[in-house]
Amino acid sequence: MKWPYLIAAVSLIALGAYSQWPTEAQSAPRAVAASSIAANIHSLPPASSPWLATASAVGSANTRSDSDQNHDGVPDDVNAYIDHTYATSKTSQLAFTQLAQGWSEAINDISTPEQAKQAGEKIARGIACLMSDSVMEKTGKTAQVMYDELLTTRAEMLGTPKRTEAYLRFQTLASGQYFADPGNQPCNFKATELSS
Repeated sequence: MKWPYLIAAVSLIALGAYSQWPTEAQSAPRAVAASSIAANIHSLPPASSPWLATASAVGSANTRSDSDQNHDGVPDDVNAYIDHTYATSKTSQLAFTQLAQGWSEAINDISTPEQAKQAGEKIARGIACLMSDSVMEKTGKTAQVMYDELLTTRAEMLGTPKRTEAYLRFQTLASGQYFADPGNQPCNFKATELSS
């Protein structure tokens, strides 16, 4: 089974924030389809919200950098957000970190469709992990709750114009590609072996 290009369907909320940046900061790839934007308009924040509204107190956009002191492939501010938000659940921390590693790859050093496909495979695997029965059972969350938390965590990852623009570039390079089915064990860990 192949996964169609679900990355765009799960990621366009950032466009609402992007549209509120100063004109000189906007340089999104032209290949983003208008129909994709229209299809996802229901997920965009209200026009009155500044784009910084998606950033949390844990990772202020004014102090964010792409440093990765623990070398896990996730920016420190996103690690801080995940650790703080899911402090009571090791399963949630690991699942969101795995997904954030895919997002991080997508916004760093992606310049070819092949590289975008590799990052897309990691993102698809991270989403499958987050939505897996073992993770939802261990965390006691429904698929809808997980999806909502995914959107919020992705907003943390893309909380700066630089990161969001890089993600839009990744989407353009990945457009039209199909990603392999992550399989029955998409997580890089075993949720059943964790205490929370």
